Amino acid sequence: MIRSVACILFLLNLLLPNQASAAAGKLITLTVPDSVLSQALDKSLPIAVDTTSDTLSGDITIVRVSNLRIDDQGISCHIVLQGDDMHLNTEIGGHIIKLNVGSLQLGLQCNAVLRFDPARQVLFVKPVVSDLQASSTAAQGDIDALLLAFLNNREFPIKLQQLEPLIAETSGKTINIRMNIVGIRTQQGALRFDILPQIQTTSHLAKQR
Repeated sequence: MIRSVACILFLLNLLLPNQASAAAGKLITLTVPDSVLSQALDKSLPIAVDTTSDTLSGDITIVRVSNLRIDDQGISCHIVLQGDDMHLNTEIGGHIIKLNVGSLQLGLQCNAVLRFDPARQVLFVKPVVSDLQASSTAAQGDIDALLLAFLNNREFPIKLQQLEPLIAETSGKTINIRMNIVGIRTQQGALRFDILPQIQTTSHLAKQR
């Protein structure tokens, strides 16, 4: 879809050269339905979760995402986490003790709020966890509470890859259309990307000189 819109802008640049800057200043809206986002997440699994913490260490991955829904308030879904080689750091008598708690699996209902930083091209996802269901080979209690505190209301950054530019050759010119993501928001049933195209033209004659 992005390339289709970019092609339209490209044609405008050819047919209406005086309007190129005006066309480049207008936002393109790309709407991704929740069903498409759910399929993309399925193909991306498992997803590693950053476990940087003074009290908790180990490898945590998201192994399943289901019942994904998007509305104006954010995203809701059911997530299953798998934890391997989990350790709990506790202080006893002024000494840090590293307890091996083994492996665990958590199922939880999650509502997430999104915040996008266009300058850094980073999407921040802040989950609010509810309905925690644990199943572990280690003792429950402290580890479940720590994981809940670790995940709840914490922003997790996701670095976005820059969209590929559209480059076209014409008689005597190279036209480069860059797609910059300037906003990401949720709406009923979909995730919306606001994209600002920037059109640049280079004359082949200028290069030859």
